[in-house]
Amino acid sequence: MGTTASTAQQTVATATFENIHGNGTMEDRHSLSIHSFQTVGLHNNKAKSIITNKVAPVVITYNCKEEFQIHDDLLKAGYTVGRISESAPEHYLVQGKYFMVRDVYSKLDVLNTTSSCGAPNFRQARGGYSVFGMGQPSLNGFNQVLQKLQNDGHKEWIMLCVREEPVLFLRVDNDFVPYTPRGKENLHENLHSLQRGVKVENLELAIRKEIHDFAQLREHAYYVYNDIEHFKDEPHLVGIHCEEDIHVTEEVYRRPVFLLPSYRYHRLPLPMDGAPSEAQFDSFISFLRESPNLLLLQDPSRPPPALLFSCQTGVGRTNFAMVLGTLVLYHRRGGLQKQDLPQPTKCLPRDRFRIIQNFIDRVPKGQQIVEEVIGTT
Repeated sequence: MGTTASTAQQTVATATFENIHGNGTMEDRHSLSIHSFQTVGLHNNKAKSIITNKVAPVVITYNCKEEFQIHDDLLKAGYTVGRISESAPEHYLVQGKYFMVRDVYSKLDVLNTTSSCGAPNFRQARGGYSVFGMGQPSLNGFNQVLQKLQNDGHKEWIMLCVREEPVLFLRVDNDFVPYTPRGKENLHENLHSLQRGVKVENLELAIRKEIHDFAQLREHAYYVYNDIEHFKDEPHLVGIHCEEDIHVTEEVYRRPVFLLPSYRYHRLPLPMDGAPSEAQFDSFISFLRESPNLLLLQDPSRPPPALLFSCQTGVGRTNFAMVLGTLVLYHRRGGLQKQDLPQPTKCLPRDRFRIIQNFIDRVPKGQQIVEEVIGTT
């Protein structure tokens, strides 16, 4: 029926290289040999027997409690390996060239709100508007943010993630912690300016499958980096036993929908550099129009939903999105009376920023628009 583990290594290796990949190039064989030997080696130390068949080798552990197959599609994938430095261990790279780095570290939380509110740089817009911004939380941190909003009396929430880069949440202890793929040349910079037509949601799903495959090839674990400042004890191994140990952004932010019927989520990828496109503005407005309590015809006495925006640190793109959200609620409130508008400091035209003056001169009601923006910031 079966062979012993010591004999199985030779059997699997022969089947892999001679029968399956006999016509491959030398480079292909070298790439595949890494996966094959690692796959066979990692299972031999706990295998009682390995039974070969037409589908994939079946591994039965010594305690007879585990049985699994080493599927050949992983061996054929041709995944790329690399390392941060000569002294660091070699491991598989996401999308062929990226390392998974912890998304947010303590220095980025300037407002020191992670422990108290659940997310870095959590804050509310001025003027009493129900507009909030934050950096990237973990799954438990996000639940803490929602609990805080609920405790503060908010009964309806709209969550908008404005990140254009892929984010994966890996199970660490009892939480799911965000990690992002980054290049070796700059481990502080996330992926951005994705190719035209590439949806970040699809990219996250592809990366999740890769990480799951990598973990299968290394005893259900994958290397990640938590400290890219000092590289102390880096990289770290994170246990991954199934795809449920990896969440994509939508799974984290859509989860409250099942418990909070008045909660809604939307991803609005905004560029890290430059202004948003007209299509992105339209997407933002179209999504908000689907919320009845934001319509101008709605009873103004009913409180609008809380608008919650998030990017990586909760600063650049989040600030911009908070201004948009505040302007929406400003107009829903009916706008300020003329006498309530903040009086601009009297100054000579040359003292203004030239771009603002040009805007006022060329756009209808430009002066009013500028005053409204000043009043909401």
